[in-house]
Amino acid sequence: MLRRGHEVTAVDVDADGVTIHGLRARWLVACDGAHSTVRRLLGVPFPGRTETYVATLAHIRLATASPLVPARAAHFSQVTRQVDGYWSMLTPLGDGGHRFVFGSTTRQPGRDAPVSDAEVTEALTALYGPETRLGEVYGASRFNDATRQLEQYRHGRVLFAGDAAHIHPPLGGQGLNLGVQDAMNLGWKLAATVRGTAPSGLLDTYQAERHPAAERVLRHTAAQRVFTAPGRGENVEALREIVVDLLRLPDANRYFSGLLSGLGLDYPGARRVPDLDLTTASGPTRLSTLLRDGRGLLLDLGDHATPPGFTGQVGVVRAATGDPEYRGRLLLVRPDGYAADPAELGRWFG
Repeated sequence: MLRRGHEVTAVDVDADGVTIHGLRARWLVACDGAHSTVRRLLGVPFPGRTETYVATLAHIRLATASPLVPARAAHFSQVTRQVDGYWSMLTPLGDGGHRFVFGSTTRQPGRDAPVSDAEVTEALTALYGPETRLGEVYGASRFNDATRQLEQYRHGRVLFAGDAAHIHPPLGGQGLNLGVQDAMNLGWKLAATVRGTAPSGLLDTYQAERHPAAERVLRHTAAQRVFTAPGRGENVEALREIVVDLLRLPDANRYFSGLLSGLGLDYPGARRVPDLDLTTASGPTRLSTLLRDGRGLLLDLGDHATPPGFTGQVGVVRAATGDPEYRGRLLLVRPDGYAADPAELGRWFG
């Protein structure tokens, strides 16, 4: 059931469930964003750092452009400007539009204040000269560099996910991936809990796995803000050059790529598995296709005996793969795509 257009004004939680607007549920998952109403109504603290600036992101088209406007996309250090209290990054998008990120050390609009064409025009003129004139704004929003995280993602029968549980500067665009992984991690564990098939402590692993994952993102976005903060000095520029040199090394590049994409994240006792190309008795397929039913999977890529304790808790598929790292192995794949030790079948699936 979907109820649209209803503002949540009260959340009543007891030992057996949650009541909102007369609707009764055994569990509530709060995915209501950085300004979470559920979090506020429950009085749950949201500790962290308040913002030091508010910035504007506008997707624009220019009517005319001065020579100061970058002609092509480049590293952010080559498309940034600071003039008269303004700072900006202006990046051509290749379709005739530009991504215009700007802020001011003297003008600080509210986080939720609407973005006007006049405001964008004023910033463009100050930064790129009167020869640069705005054609249109076809999308605009604001963001800040606040960093916060709940200490506990579960409060009785209420669980928090996504921006309701953590916020950070949008550097690297990691927020969406972080929230989706929260949902994938929590979804199958909560479903098993509701069905009554979850082993003891399964729901607690949501906190144990996802809180450190978000904490890690908060730490490295804090590091990134050093390089992108307005008014960075010579020492920061020198440090940035060293980091750029490190990124040219294959191992360092692989590490940072995994950090930013989330593909380098493993949990204690569970490792991320790539979307393997597989060949089964029914023909070619992929691991993601086999996981579409939302169940766990015992994936036999060799010729293994069924592990002790197996009573049909998960699907069983025999397949072959050309990936040498996984060829011949027996994998216990959780519904969120992470592989655990088959000997721990009972820990994850009862």
